[in-house]
Amino acid sequence: MSNMINDFVLLFTSLLLSAILYPLYISFLYRFQLGEEIRGDGPESHLSKRGTPTMGGTVILLVVFIVTFAFNLSITQTIFPLFIISLSGLFGITEDLTKIATKIGYEFFKFNPSNNIIIKTLKRILNFIFAKPAQLFIEFWRILGSKEEKGLQSYQKFLIQASIASFVSYWTYFKLGWDYIWFPLVGNITVGYFYPVIVFLIFFLVLNSVAITDGLDGLVGGLSLISFIAFWVICSVLSYNSLASFCATFVGSLIVFLYYNVYPARIFMGNVGSHILGAALALIPILLHREVLIFIIYFVFLVDGLSSPLQSIFYKLTKKRIFLMAPLHHHFEMKGWPETKVTLRFWIFGLVFSLIGIFISLL
Repeated sequence: MSNMINDFVLLFTSLLLSAILYPLYISFLYRFQLGEEIRGDGPESHLSKRGTPTMGGTVILLVVFIVTFAFNLSITQTIFPLFIISLSGLFGITEDLTKIATKIGYEFFKFNPSNNIIIKTLKRILNFIFAKPAQLFIEFWRILGSKEEKGLQSYQKFLIQASIASFVSYWTYFKLGWDYIWFPLVGNITVGYFYPVIVFLIFFLVLNSVAITDGLDGLVGGLSLISFIAFWVICSVLSYNSLASFCATFVGSLIVFLYYNVYPARIFMGNVGSHILGAALALIPILLHREVLIFIIYFVFLVDGLSSPLQSIFYKLTKKRIFLMAPLHHHFEMKGWPETKVTLRFWIFGLVFSLIGIFISLL
């Protein structure tokens, strides 16, 4: 009982702090016109959202960091996820700022040598070693749908995300010594050297699925809120008390964010928000040794997230489309569903799969 009381205290602390900060932060964003640029290849109805303040996830990161650092710091359960979400949030902030505040181009393997023979020789060597692999790597992401636009390109995001995912894999396998996966009704099964590979793929998949799903007002905020409540329950049942409080802290901040993010949104979470939530949602089941739950509780995230690269690959191969528009949430909009209807029905499916996940975690 005392642990649950502590969770609610942290939840209400997070909620109160967020309720104080969000109005101030939104006013600041409006004043300095730090608004979202809406891509022209999406639904036309979304063009009216251009200029809506973004980077709302910054407050979530700040509140969760302050509350956790002050009241819920645990060497075994919260320091590692707090570090990873901060790292992911920093990457998200960088991506948001490059889209909003700059028009700086990012060019790889570009040299401007003088007449110095040493520099010219070095250029030839580096181009020979790196140019072709770099071109193939960039072409691969172009096929998957990467477009030349403001901010970081898809292949650049992949390199940064892969670095974070690799660190998570390294830490869990080499530092913590984990090499097994839990399965319902079976228990722990040792997978050995495959474990860091599985962790890498899980982290990368969840991080990108959450980011891709962030396309409608309130969609990711609501699905994340449901997911954190589900894992709050699971952590409490499995006696991961600090991790349960960590989930409760996210719940408090997300409630306030969702108040301002539901249709019509007064603020978007931005890449900083989607990367914070994606990193946290990826890490929690890993720390619980309940990795299987990712494919159940996050089912809506994964289906929506995978629909985008699947559409791109299928179109490149066949010149035909699986969906009217990808990701999947835009497909339903193109079928005539109002944005709010799509969001609410995705929430309902997210709730159903979260309840299933809670049940399976207890087997």
